Amino acid sequence: MSGKQIRLLDDSEWPASAFEVRLPISRERAALGVIDMQHYCIGAREHLAHTVQRHSQELHEEYAKRVASVIENIGKLLSVFRTSKRRVFYTRHGIQLPDAGDLVERRRGRERVALAATGGRSGHMAVRGTPGYEIIRELAPLPDELVLDKNTSSAFHSTPLDLFLRNMQVDTVILTGIASDQCVFATALDAADRGFHVIIAADACANLDPGSAEAVQILFGRVFGYVMRTSAILEWLATGNEPRETRITA
Repeated sequence: MSGKQIRLLDDSEWPASAFEVRLPISRERAALGVIDMQHYCIGAREHLAHTVQRHSQELHEEYAKRVASVIENIGKLLSVFRTSKRRVFYTRHGIQLPDAGDLVERRRGRERVALAATGGRSGHMAVRGTPGYEIIRELAPLPDELVLDKNTSSAFHSTPLDLFLRNMQVDTVILTGIASDQCVFATALDAADRGFHVIIAADACANLDPGSAEAVQILFGRVFGYVMRTSAILEWLATGNEPRETRITA
């Protein structure tokens, strides 16, 4: 598919000395965040995923392939965090009241447009308590893991995530999930501004437009935190050695 071409500054053109990011990341004080890995944005039978499929089968199939790889990589990280007894938290994104009264007008408008485009069958987000709202079975949280419900892009705006992380003595946050350029990115920015050391697991995140994902991850790695592949994060967790690569290059 064709699309707008945007030129980012090459790394040699970027004034790295003015923005260099170095973080005292800690394995012992790290938590893994799994952002919005729910049926409504993954399965094609309802809500956002169904609306996207109705719009373009090709777009949905490409997205589904990326999501399958993301599920595998999140599973690897979950296994290590659970084995080592490190903290894991989940977020679920959606409508908290049946009449969507909890949403800002922008989001209510999005629901109306999505419903109109699908003949009333699919909105954008699922309502809390419905099947589409739940986290997918492959990545289901364990009973003792934290699950936070939100209706904003950033988990810090509509949940007590900041308080909980500080109470758990977490200072390093590894973020995975959907969407790379929306909820993951917004949560990562807020975490960084609140003083957490943030690592985005680039290949454990997905979105509809891989170009926008890469662009925001390049920006985040240049200014706000680390962007690493799952294999590099697993190596750091296993060895404690300083990561060799902490951002995506342009």
